[in-house]
Amino acid sequence: MADEGKHGVVGHVRRFFWLPRGTPRDPAPAPPLLRAWLRCLVVGAFLAQFTWDEEAARPVLMTVFVWMPMLDLVIKGVRNRWPAFVAAWLVLGGFALLASAAVPAVTESLWGEFAVFAPATAVALATFVGVTRLPWPRRS
Repeated sequence: MADEGKHGVVGHVRRFFWLPRGTPRDPAPAPPLLRAWLRCLVVGAFLAQFTWDEEAARPVLMTVFVWMPMLDLVIKGVRNRWPAFVAAWLVLGGFALLASAAVPAVTESLWGEFAVFAPATAVALATFVGVTRLPWPRRS
């Protein structure tokens, strides 16, 4: 069981953090992430419209529909995958924080939160795709 090599649990964990040498690392494709963002908008609008208890389900949950495809691309091994993933998280949090600080009344309703998180998730996806398109660092 411990001698399964690449196909065991240890191999999958290693691939998640360190890709094998020679693995092609292409930039993240934008169309699947755009489809994920559109699903995110649908879920966020549904939650904002049909949720009565504001604490039960918040439009913040719509970020799950954005992070799952990004995490899938990280696992597949896109170029600059971990810096892109961390940068997208930071941009999303920063954008949401700045938007709610600029207009504090926005976060008092579910539609207000939707208005904050819809562009925040779009900016996070654009950041992820942009960072994966940066040139691969050369080691001398």
